[in-house]
Amino acid sequence: MSDLGNVPLQDLCKDAERLTRELIDHLERNMIPKTKEFQSLVRPDSAFDTGSRVQDITIRNQAKTLQESQEFTEQLYQKTSQYLDAIDREVGRITGN
Repeated sequence: MSDLGNVPLQDLCKDAERLTRELIDHLERNMIPKTKEFQSLVRPDSAFDTGSRVQDITIRNQAKTLQESQEFTEQLYQKTSQYLDAIDREVGRITGN
């Protein structure tokens, strides 16, 4: 990532807002649904079980997809955090703190 120390405060705020919205959208539309789907997939069979069993490959594929989503979430969080830290530094510099 490029040095954020040279980015104007207004641009930092705009980018931080965009990244925050992107993170929220990813969590709501991707990470949370995939987590719930995986949870229901690996949940022990209920009393209403029809006898069907989930194959190992299905669980592995779902786990891989969930892991990829988690990695993307972490990358997005780190980038957002870098922007918020840069905003904090710039506001501190402006206010003399």
